[in-house]
Amino acid sequence: MSNGIFFHNDCWNNGHNNHNNTFKSSNIILHLMFGINQKTKITKKLKNKTIYGGFWVRMLAGIIDFVILWVIYLILLFIPIFGWIIGLFASWLYFAVQHSSSKQATLGMRALDLKIADENLNKISFWRASGNYFVSYISGLILFIGFLMIAFTKRKQGLHNLVSRTVFLRAK
Repeated sequence: MSNGIFFHNDCWNNGHNNHNNTFKSSNIILHLMFGINQKTKITKKLKNKTIYGGFWVRMLAGIIDFVILWVIYLILLFIPIFGWIIGLFASWLYFAVQHSSSKQATLGMRALDLKIADENLNKISFWRASGNYFVSYISGLILFIGFLMIAFTKRKQGLHNLVSRTVFLRAK
């Protein structure tokens, strides 16, 4: 091909095969299919060893967040009518706003050095964080199997993380 996509000198080394060709040709496929090339931020991040947040540390972070939310609910109970209405949105906003913030973590997650990211290890948007929050109810409704999946998947993702394409990361 004359356009240089498949027979580029960097990839095929002028027809001579070497061990780096497999890696380089897989980058060409990634670039053609998804617009990802070897020099992207994503590839650089994935070269480092990533440590995912496992089941028990995420459960402990969830317990901390649960206690914080109950304190908020108790305070809101003292505000007639409006406190109850605000309480309906408090949990959603607590998670969605903090997950999509620059810290990428709730208070419980920060206490345990966890953060949430998309599958490419980038910050998630408010809407993806909202989707993750609402889909987490499905993980609980099916006998908590969606949460138990965290212990058994390679990237420590529950059902709600798989659907919203997010991962939980541990600080190194």
